[in-house]
Amino acid sequence: AGVPLVGVRIVDGSGLSRSDRLTAQALGALLVAVWNDIDLRAPFWASLPIAGINGTLDKRMLEPPAKGTVRAKTGTTSRASALSGYVGDRYVFAVLQNGFPVSASAARKAQDRFATALASAG
Repeated sequence: AGVPLVGVRIVDGSGLSRSDRLTAQALGALLVAVWNDIDLRAPFWASLPIAGINGTLDKRMLEPPAKGTVRAKTGTTSRASALSGYVGDRYVFAVLQNGFPVSASAARKAQDRFATALASAG
């Protein structure tokens, strides 16, 4: 699918192993590959939480332009926080924050600001 694997390490399928490694570049490329696959796009899109509306994003990005426009997957452990997905049909994004400890609230705030900036751009 053209996903760059430099820096990627998958130890288990859960993504929770401390040995797992993923790059924003690889995740972004994977999201583009899914978008470009006619068989995957619709079901994957439908599975993603919508900002300010449902799932893990129901209490995040509660105001336009992000509300209802950002569809993304969250990921949080004590050592990492991530938000990746789509802003409408225009942008793919991946924000990965690593370190110990990661402040979940500060990470989410930064992620939401990033996605909202993209939504503001049109």
